Amino acid sequence: EEVPEGWVSVEDDFTVFWACQTSHASYNMFNCPMSKMNDGLFHILVVRASCPRWRLILMLLQLESGNHIHCKGLEVISCRAYRLEPLSYNSYNDIDGELVEDGVIQAHMMPRGAQFFAGKVD
Repeated sequence: EEVPEGWVSVEDDFTVFWACQTSHASYNMFNCPMSKMNDGLFHILVVRASCPRWRLILMLLQLESGNHIHCKGLEVISCRAYRLEPLSYNSYNDIDGELVEDGVIQAHMMPRGAQFFAGKVD
């Protein structure tokens, strides 16, 4: 299937491709500080394979504070939809920690797709 018209293609080897819709992946992982509730965007964190391992380790050590966003070697791409097409079939892919088979992964944003309510717990 061809890439839809108007999409931007980036072809490279990636060590990290992390599509985020929320600011926190867990209570102590501030992975996407720029993400806001209902902003209608994916924020994709990309680290290319050319990034040295020591720099990747420095990024990972800063996930709790959100300061990894400012590290050299990390790119943030904001978009409403994306498609990840592996260049080879020896990659390791997971979604929310669950292993998925090799192949194309495509997603698009559904504006106002969910509503959250929070209240005080007594």
